[in-house]
Amino acid sequence: MEARVAGVHDLAVGTMRKVAVGDRSCLLVKTATGFHAYPAQCPHYHGPLELGVLDGERLVCPWHQAVFSAEDGDLLEPPSFFGLPSYQVRRDGDDVYVTVPDDDRGTRAMPMTDLDLQADRRTVLILGAGAAGAGAAEALRQAGFAGRIVMISAEDRLPYDRPNCSKDLLSGAMPASWMPLRSAAFYEKRGIERLHGRVTAADVRSRTLTLEDGVVLTGDALLLAPGGAPRRLSVPGAELDGVFTLRSWDDCESIVAALEGARSAVVIGASFIGLEVAASLRHRDLDVTVVALEEVPFARLFGPGVGTALRTLHEEHGVGFRLGRTVTALDGDGRVHGVTLDDGSELPADIVVVGIGVQPATGFVDGALTLSDGALSVDAHLRVAPGVWAAGDIAAWPAAHTGLRVRIEHWRLALQHGRAAAFDIAGRGAPFAGVPFFWTQQYDTRLGYAGYAGDPAGAIIAGRPQDRDFLVYYFPGGAASDRPCGILGTRDTQIAAFAELMRRDSLPTADELRTDPELDLAQRLRTRGSAS
Repeated sequence: MEARVAGVHDLAVGTMRKVAVGDRSCLLVKTATGFHAYPAQCPHYHGPLELGVLDGERLVCPWHQAVFSAEDGDLLEPPSFFGLPSYQVRRDGDDVYVTVPDDDRGTRAMPMTDLDLQADRRTVLILGAGAAGAGAAEALRQAGFAGRIVMISAEDRLPYDRPNCSKDLLSGAMPASWMPLRSAAFYEKRGIERLHGRVTAADVRSRTLTLEDGVVLTGDALLLAPGGAPRRLSVPGAELDGVFTLRSWDDCESIVAALEGARSAVVIGASFIGLEVAASLRHRDLDVTVVALEEVPFARLFGPGVGTALRTLHEEHGVGFRLGRTVTALDGDGRVHGVTLDDGSELPADIVVVGIGVQPATGFVDGALTLSDGALSVDAHLRVAPGVWAAGDIAAWPAAHTGLRVRIEHWRLALQHGRAAAFDIAGRGAPFAGVPFFWTQQYDTRLGYAGYAGDPAGAIIAGRPQDRDFLVYYFPGGAASDRPCGILGTRDTQIAAFAELMRRDSLPTADELRTDPELDLAQRLRTRGSAS
């Protein structure tokens, strides 16, 4: 199917436009090399690419910041696992035409090397099948590694989309069939072995993993990506039936099974996980109360304005809050039926979900430099030691954009880490320079956060958090005297532009933002791109 979509002079270099080819929506992009055309939706949950940003050859999705090559559609950064198919573009005089194949699926598998033990007898062991582990396994094949890949996981499941455990899967808005990232057939075809077992010891010096059943595995390269373990509540009654943490698909299924006949729920902790759980349980018509120690959710991280706006959003949807309170006991006879707070008050609870954070699951690792929080210290290539890498929630790495050693528990960052480590293992690595990005969906409001934690005391705000149309710029140390280190808000395009400007070291200064808090970051990126 072919259609005229534009005139030659309709788009300037570095711009893009959504166009129609018959009943298909396409994205027409103009780079320094000419016109290119792709599907208008991101392969990862169909984000509208025309609302993203174009930075040279980098095309960034606004929703979850998957990055594609604007020259050929190749996947450059997750969370997508697919590239974009490139449609035929032709010029006829001053007219631009695009052809979309009739069998187009809107996605393109990235090329991968086949398993070939004759060509490569090395073995890579990957501990963990979460974002970092799963991302690394297939990135190894994309990077040309033909040796043996063994991915070990304590969960007897295919790698899956963990963020939806607290979002659409828990709320019932999506079927469980959407959860796996890949099929079993994919891993078999790509020669990626999946091994179910709990690792009890990891020796960095010998690159060995010992499983609970006594099996010992040795690799030529070892990637440690076990993720985090949820923190438990230490009060009487914490082991009662009906009390849950939420980290895994199994946890989500257990909570859903416990909802039959339930009318009330208490969520302990006002973290993003806690508030996502609250929203999902309200979607299922439970009476929900959130209990948290802080007086205002997220005030310490993001400032009282953002925290108050989030609380108000949840209250508008029927969530109750008991803030500035701690839990002293969970009450019940075999099964929980209530929660006692430190002021002596009691809350009815047919189920309780504890969301008070996670800690790096590294207690079984020997021979690595472990930091006070349990994280493993890695270098700029994510290496723990020769032949050993760490990625995801357990890795503390020197951030290229701040000079600080940081550890961040973000799904997309874990995918970025996994890909970066895989390319390094395959001999094609570079110092990790990805910009962290996090998103959360709270009812009909989506929040994005890019960059690194700052001090909200020195923040500069554009818009109004209470109107759910805002950006907040955060600065190192809370002193708004330099360039921002992070951004939070609801304006997807601007947050994507912020991440690209941070990558380019071209962020606006605090003085610029104080003068004009509504500074158009996307326009600034286009200007910087044309100048370079």
